Amino acid sequence: MTFPMSQPPKATLAEQINTTGFRRWHEYELTRSFGYLGLGVLTLFVALAMLEGVFAAPVRLEGGIRLILSFACLWVTGWAWLRFMKILVVAESISRQVVCDQCKRYGLIRIIYEDLKQEHREHHMVCQCKKCDYIWQLAYTLQLPNARV
Repeated sequence: MTFPMSQPPKATLAEQINTTGFRRWHEYELTRSFGYLGLGVLTLFVALAMLEGVFAAPVRLEGGIRLILSFACLWVTGWAWLRFMKILVVAESISRQVVCDQCKRYGLIRIIYEDLKQEHREHHMVCQCKKCDYIWQLAYTLQLPNARV
């Protein structure tokens, strides 16, 4: 039994799903996205704690450093929120489309073809049901060029 983290990241989404299976890929992406959410909440609390002591600092330099660090924490919070949302949107948009129209099985798919053209915001994949061999097309958006998703 291998986990997606023990393997190097695959180049395409189709390789990720075909290697680990859709359900494990989806579980991993949800876990990863909520990890970013946890990071964002943690850095938000750190930023608020630092802002609390800005005006009460005995030395102006210390107050300035606290202010700069709190803005850095707020930037990390915003970045983590965006990563959380982008990963979650891609994973959930794909998960809504992996029900076979013929046999109604969820998540038993094999990706046959993935459109890797970067000129479109919407990417398409042709998938096949592992149970009944029915073929249909999936579409997903918000693909990041350097993301693992």
